[in-house]
Order: sequence, then structure tokens, then C-alpha cells
Amino acid sequence: MRILFITANFPFPPHSGAALKTYSVFDYLSRRHSVAAVSIIREPLSQSQEMWAAENAVQTVLVNRGRSLANLVRSYLGGRPLSVERNRSGQMKALIEEKLSAGLPDAVFVDGWLVAQYLPQWFPGLTMLHQHNAEYRLWERESAKAGFSPKSWLAGREAARVRRYEAKIMARFNAVFAVSVDDARALVSIGVDRDRVHLLPNIPDPALLDLPSLSFAQSESEIMYLGTLSWQPNIDGLERLITRILPLVRERIPDVKLSVAGRDAPRRLIQLAERTPSVQYVGPLEDAEPLYQRARVFAEVTQTGGGTRLKILNALARGLPTVASVAAAQGLDILAGDHVLLARDDDALAAAIVLLLTDENRWRIVSENGRALVRGKYVAEVAFQSLDRILAEDEPPPDAHPGRGGGQRRGQRRGRRGGRGRRRP
Repeated sequence: MRILFITANFPFPPHSGAALKTYSVFDYLSRRHSVAAVSIIREPLSQSQEMWAAENAVQTVLVNRGRSLANLVRSYLGGRPLSVERNRSGQMKALIEEKLSAGLPDAVFVDGWLVAQYLPQWFPGLTMLHQHNAEYRLWERESAKAGFSPKSWLAGREAARVRRYEAKIMARFNAVFAVSVDDARALVSIGVDRDRVHLLPNIPDPALLDLPSLSFAQSESEIMYLGTLSWQPNIDGLERLITRILPLVRERIPDVKLSVAGRDAPRRLIQLAERTPSVQYVGPLEDAEPLYQRARVFAEVTQTGGGTRLKILNALARGLPTVASVAAAQGLDILAGDHVLLARDDDALAAAIVLLLTDENRWRIVSENGRALVRGKYVAEVAFQSLDRILAEDEPPPDAHPGRGGGQRRGQRRGRRGGRGRRRP
């Protein structure tokens, strides 16, 4: 099948959670189908990125519009959320229209709500939307976290706008993929047909499963954190770990260390790490393996956010025992105590970290269980089966013409099926 893949996350190299998911899906589809892609980028590509894009038929459009009063006004005038306005591009629209008109593909896979605006109304083939999060819920949580303040009011207004927009765009797609059961329910709750919503779980870097098991004896009394440090839920969670939980752990294990790695950290977060005893700010990592081998525990204690945490899945795949807040583990198909140690409050999270830092037997059990879970449920061949099913249902007949006519016949067949026909917003 021929697929056009549209994304706002340039997937190579997959340093962030969003880029890793985009890379995983793009790679999975490319190994089974003929896939061309168009991606928004925020800055010019490096030489290695340009080579990867050329090898994988990925065209790019530079769009770098920051948060500004002018863009906020434009978003209100156009009836679009601010994030969508910031990803608008006439060049992107023209390129996608050109690619669709020149050789109509069988399907379009839209990777994220930000680029759903580029799906033309006239496209007759299979349309799929991958939602990395139920976005409106992120804004609702941001509003609730801000309490009674102007920031809360603004976030609440944006949550309502995002909710209406998400409901509108998702009605245009034959299939909508959510990353977790919780996110799927959230999408259904705003009016998406239940039969159109399918699970497409996040998966970790598969190369982590091929590495040898970690060793408790060869590790240190060290906690590891690795994530995208520009994302506000990650910033909030890391501040909680440094200021509230780490001191409780140090009362029991005075020589414990915390290593913080990740890209795009704000200056205040770097300063917090630098002035806190036992905390080392590592910064961006090209290779996290030395840190995985040295650390004994991975910690993720965020209280907000959405989707599922790829950082936790990566730690499980590597076999590094993980302590997580209940909110951080939301959406993952795990057993508390077997795959991950879960806790709600600071004292319980600190106690769980201490347990894994000191109990070799418990550490080994959690390490082995985590890797077994990933091998059984969070590899592409298992996690992406729903994508295979949707594409198999729309596989063109052998005599279908490769041009526009074949696509129109496929669209007509879908329209006659119960529950799968494309509806207009």
C-alpha cells in the first residue's frame, strides 16, 4: 500500500519521546508499505539528518513561529488553538496538495493533531490520525494546577478551544489511534465514534532489549532521570524529585546521587541541579548507556501530563528498575510492584527508591519483570497490530488502478461500511 505520512515531529534522531514514537511508526510502516513523508522542522537539518531524510523519502518544511501576542490574536481570529496556529504554513499546505494530486496514495497517516489541518477535504482514500495525547486534557490539567490565577483562566480557555478543535478534526478520519486506554476514553468522551478509536501504544527503543542485563553489583547508589527537559510536566516532576524526594532518600542513604540528563533544560532547572548536593546535571546525551549501567534506579515522579511515558518504557526495556508516581505510570499495562514500584506521596516514593537501592533480590526481580513485559507487549510487532488491521481492511484490490480512480473506489467502499465512512466536521 502507498502511504503519505505527515508529521510535525522530525523523527531522526529520535531524541525525544514524541520523536521516538514517530520514528517507530514511520519505520514500521516503511518496512511493510511504500511510504513518503512530509515533516515540519523547527530548525535547519544537520548533515546526518539531511542524509536520513533523502534515504527515507522525507521532505521537510521549516516552520518556526513562537508564542507571541500576534499569533495568539491570529489563532482567535481563525478559530484555531494557538499551537495549531503556530504550525500553519502555506508552503506545507501546497507541498501536501501537490504530492496528493500528483500520485494519489492509498492512505494518509497524520501523525498528530497539529498537522491534521493539512488533510484536504477532497482526499478519498483511507485517513488515519495518530494522537500522541488527548491534548485538551493536558490544558485542563494545566488550568487546574494553576489554581485561581490569570494563568489558570487562560489555560482553561485554551482547553475549551483545543477540545472543540480535536472533536472537529477527528470526525474527518476513518481511524484515530490513541496511545492508551485512558486517552482513548478521553477522545470518545468528546464525541469521537468508539469504533474509530484504536490503540497504538508507545514503544521503547527496541535496541535496548538487545543489550546485556544490567548488574546491581556493578552499579552505584545513583538515581537516573532522562527526559525532554523543556516539557513543563517533566520540569515540575524533576523539581519535585530534587527538592522533596531526594532529601528523604539522603536521610537513609547519605551518599546517594541523582543524575539528570535531557535536552533543552531551562536555566532555572540547571541552576537548581547545580546548587543541590548530590545532583549532577549531565545535559543532552548521544548515548545513555553509560548512565544506564552506572545508575541503580530510574525515577519518574511527575504529577501531570498525558499519554504514556516513553522514558519509563525505555528504562524497563533496558532493565533498570523504576520508581514512578501513579500519574507518571498512567496508561501503561503494568503490575505495581512487579514491573514498576508505584507510590503517590513523597514519603512512599522515597521509600521505594531506597528499597531498590539496597535490596539486590528485589532489584533483580523488578529488572527481569520489566524487560519481560516490554518483550511481550511493547514491541512494534505486538503493539502496532491495530495499525496492520486497519490497513489490511483497506488493501486495494489487485486490479485497482494506481492513480486517482483506484483511490476513489476504495473511498466509496469505505463509505458503504458501517461505522468506517468518513464524516465531515
